[in-house]
Amino acid sequence: MTTLGKTLFVTLSLAVLIGGTLALREKSRETPRAQLSAEQLAEIQPPAKPAEPPKATRPAADDHDANSEAEAQDPELEDGSGS
Repeated sequence: MTTLGKTLFVTLSLAVLIGGTLALREKSRETPRAQLSAEQLAEIQPPAKPAEPPKATRPAADDHDANSEAEAQDPELEDGSGS
């Protein structure tokens, strides 16, 4: 038998073995599961969170104030030299 013949023989043997195993296996039965009571289910679930109040927002600033704030927030900008 050549190497190719041996390889095909082994491959087909494995295919038959796997196919036979899948065809002859027993069908799994559905195992009955326990049902939780309402009290048990309530213990598992986390308590409902209260609604958070809306957060306060800043009032809209004028154009002049917005420009001066942007300059004040970024005083350490690089000069572009990479040092």
